[in-house]
Amino acid sequence: MKTNIFILFIAVIFITGCEDDSSRIGDKYFNNGDYQKAVEAYSEYLSLKPNNIKALYNRGRAYEELGMYDQALVDFNKVLVNDINNLPAQLSIVKDLYRRKAYEDAIYKCDLILETDPRNAQAFLLQGQSYQKMGKIKEAMKSYNTSISTNTDFGEAYLYRGILRIYLKQRSSACNDFKIAQSLKVSAASKALEDYCK
Repeated sequence: MKTNIFILFIAVIFITGCEDDSSRIGDKYFNNGDYQKAVEAYSEYLSLKPNNIKALYNRGRAYEELGMYDQALVDFNKVLVNDINNLPAQLSIVKDLYRRKAYEDAIYKCDLILETDPRNAQAFLLQGQSYQKMGKIKEAMKSYNTSISTNTDFGEAYLYRGILRIYLKQRSSACNDFKIAQSLKVSAASKALEDYCK
């Protein structure tokens, strides 16, 4: 009897270790840009723990990087079934709406996020991008400004505000935004500076 309990104990430790390894291996593949192998590792982990929020979200992000947006959306929605207030999944769904050009829906979802997290710079940025695509320039600028005032180190907000300022023919202010974005390591800022600020 003691032998059976010991064998069971060892088996549980082995399985748990394998699960953790699969998740960590998925993270490693993801960080190295090998998104297909990341999906496979996360899927292996999820076959044993199908409701693990972190693995579901990370697999969704890997699907996103592979351009498999429908599969990514399935994972993000599964995360919200298990944790309705999961902010990364909510923001990923907003990004998907924006990508699908459902700008009004994206703005609405951002409003919902901002009701519970009124200082979420990413939600303000996504809201601003959606307003800009709809031609609502004043609202877009307000959202970008709020994103920046909420997080002064959020380089993407400077980049997109700069792009809007180029449209508004405010070149000097736009170039200043691009310089700040570049100093905050936003890769697209260097090209914006080259294209608009020489």
